[in-house]
Amino acid sequence: MLIHKRNLLGIAILASLGLSGCGGGGSGSGASSSSSGLSSGVISGFGSVFVNGVEYETASSRITVDGSPSTEDRLKVGMRVTLRGSINPDGRSGSASSIDYADELEGIVQSTSLAADGTGSLVVMGITVQVDNSTFFESRVPGIAGSADISAGNVIEVSGHRLDDTTVQATLIEVKSASFTPGSEIEVKGVIGSLTATSFRFGGMTIDYSSAQLDNIPGGTLSEGLYVEVKSIAGFDGSGNLIASKVELESNGDRDIDASEGEDIKLFGPIDNGSSASRFSVDGTTVVVNGNTRFEHGTSASIADGVEVKVEGVVDASGDLVATEIAFKEAPETELEAVVESVDPAANTLVVMGLTVTVDNFTMFRDDRSGNPVRRFRLDDLNPGTDRVEVDLFQDNGSGQRVARKLKREDGAGPDKLEGVVDGAPAPGQISVGGVSVDISGVGATPATGDKVDIRGNYNVGTGILTATSLTLVN
Repeated sequence: MLIHKRNLLGIAILASLGLSGCGGGGSGSGASSSSSGLSSGVISGFGSVFVNGVEYETASSRITVDGSPSTEDRLKVGMRVTLRGSINPDGRSGSASSIDYADELEGIVQSTSLAADGTGSLVVMGITVQVDNSTFFESRVPGIAGSADISAGNVIEVSGHRLDDTTVQATLIEVKSASFTPGSEIEVKGVIGSLTATSFRFGGMTIDYSSAQLDNIPGGTLSEGLYVEVKSIAGFDGSGNLIASKVELESNGDRDIDASEGEDIKLFGPIDNGSSASRFSVDGTTVVVNGNTRFEHGTSASIADGVEVKVEGVVDASGDLVATEIAFKEAPETELEAVVESVDPAANTLVVMGLTVTVDNFTMFRDDRSGNPVRRFRLDDLNPGTDRVEVDLFQDNGSGQRVARKLKREDGAGPDKLEGVVDGAPAPGQISVGGVSVDISGVGATPATGDKVDIRGNYNVGTGILTATSLTLVN
């Protein structure tokens, strides 16, 4: 049985693009005509497949997983995919001709630096894997229920965004096994450095390729700077070197998306390390900013390493993406976990802890119940008064709506949870966090406005107040 955990970093609602709800119904101004091209981003839900705010039909799609023909049921929320297809005039729906998924690595954890909440970093076969509140988690290993439980020696699969040659921001981590079994295959992608006749390096790891098969390598000879995938069935030797069984060319030898001149592309992810206001990259694809580039929720001055963006543009003769539009994403401000009070699928809203929360095509949906989870989980699957959900949300500056970036249905009962910034004190012995009134009289703490807090307690639907049983300041 899979064990699931989700904590998601937000993706902004882009009202100017006409993108609206996916929970049932909704409308938007959208585009004036159909468009087609390539889209790279993270799967946010199913019904058919949601990528970058568009619901793509997949009945006629060619789907591959790690290079092999596959089916939609092998895809998961949190996987970063490359999709080709068409988008309808409404800007919210379309049809995918192909969907390709390839993990960034599947390998042995060498070291961990993780906080109690599971955020931090791992080193996996020479690659630093960043784990944050946007990372999905799954495990096939009993006793490893969250990323904080990962330890050196575990074998994990990682999907995510490359920030540079040796750093991945994880969008999905799956623990495959507690330890490596010789004869099973592990794999890692990277850029060749410190090349000798028998070895090269990915980051801090040496790879012995003296007995490896070279597959699709130009001229049959490795070279510095070439982007390759290394596969191993032997694991590490006594000196900590990875023994390669195969070295094969990856993505034509570089990290950018393979696209043709004039092709329309939509990229969604964090800006790679080494950005500038006029030129940066996302997952290795160079983005050129010029005087015709339009900005949403920011300006060229907002461009910085790690900032999440949605980029739309056209590939030029050099293979770079000339941006026509760059939209900066708003991160969630409040996380709450409680029983759903009501649901309105037609309006794309639900009420949790007294807050009316809107969902849109960017909301990440997943049913994380341990028994019979719904794959195509949407708003109308929720049972008010019974189902417990975890929601990450932000308040849209334009509309004032509270918009969900994550909606996860969970098992059973437990303390209600609220994490966010104190925004006031509505009454003596109370604080307000993200619009929720909290009675803190029993916890012996009085945080100040602007403090970020993590609260456990019991929410009373009748009074609209969360009575705190514990309160922790969050750095």
